[in-house]
Amino acid sequence: MDMSLLPPELCEAERGFPAALQACGDLDALMRLKGAFIGREGSHAARMMELLKAAPKEQKRELGAAINALKGQWEESIRIRQAELEDAKRKQGALAQAWDPELPPPAPAKGAMHPLNRLMDRMVEVFRPLGYHVEEGPEVETEAHNFDGLNIPADHPARGSADTFYLKEHAELLLRTHTSPVQVRVMQRLAPTLEEKGGIRFLAPGRVYRKDEIDPTHSPMFHQVEGLLVGKGIGMHHLKGTLNYAMKALFGPKAEVRFRPSYFPFTEPSCEVDVRCPLCGGDGCRVCKGSGWVELLGAGLVHPNVLRFSGIDPEVWSGFAFGIGVERTAMMVSQTPDLRLFFENDTRFLAAMGGLD
Repeated sequence: MDMSLLPPELCEAERGFPAALQACGDLDALMRLKGAFIGREGSHAARMMELLKAAPKEQKRELGAAINALKGQWEESIRIRQAELEDAKRKQGALAQAWDPELPPPAPAKGAMHPLNRLMDRMVEVFRPLGYHVEEGPEVETEAHNFDGLNIPADHPARGSADTFYLKEHAELLLRTHTSPVQVRVMQRLAPTLEEKGGIRFLAPGRVYRKDEIDPTHSPMFHQVEGLLVGKGIGMHHLKGTLNYAMKALFGPKAEVRFRPSYFPFTEPSCEVDVRCPLCGGDGCRVCKGSGWVELLGAGLVHPNVLRFSGIDPEVWSGFAFGIGVERTAMMVSQTPDLRLFFENDTRFLAAMGGLD
């Protein structure tokens, strides 16, 4: 190109272009250089187009060819340099992610106990100072332990196949519908030495099964923590004092508890136990459905027929029992709207449940 056709400032820019291009160490610098040389406005290329418009007619042909050649040279050089910089950036990123065999292996993610298990352990710890220990029983139960021993009559709806999972091969066996059969088994085992031991007190945490449809508040498998105390002269005042203590230990010393009359075949009298909603303080919210109270457990004095079935004389001994729904408590404490989240193995959700300790 005949540089004599261009003014001195454009000639100087053309001579300095190769060095300026090479000095561009990243894409941002290259884009600034591109704007300065071939941008639409204020660039050297735009300046050359203004010269072409103002040039005499006889020079336009030669000057236009020279300008196009120079502009094309700049565009091609910038394109090549951009490809070089992009390739270098990719290689640098790949190098940063490359595995170094000399480095120690990454530490495995730290595991943790499931939040429902942590909550059950917390419930157990609340009752330990009162002398309660843990008892376990089989999840495949007999009708005798699951129903008969708990004063549940033969025509009770819970004994139907629509509500209970029966084993086809053994019609008398089923998946336990509550942890109460543990009460029957333990009382039968300890009845002969009851006088010597002076009574019974224990907790029975575990899984139970019912034919519920899966939805945000129901599951065919869930967890309960049941408690039983048998002694002499046990009454409702012992039950209320125990549960008042337990609820305050779980939800804080300011927790308010109320007892409402209810009915269960295995206790008489029976009651429902509510806690003043710890999330809204009783003002009403989504969790307590505007009532200010959350129903947490059922309880009552052990029915005489349950004691007789286990070989314990109800004229001498009495007791109380209670059962807490673990998932319901966990949902309330964590404000979780969907029960299924506890069983979907999403580690992000499970990690967020650390507050259930």
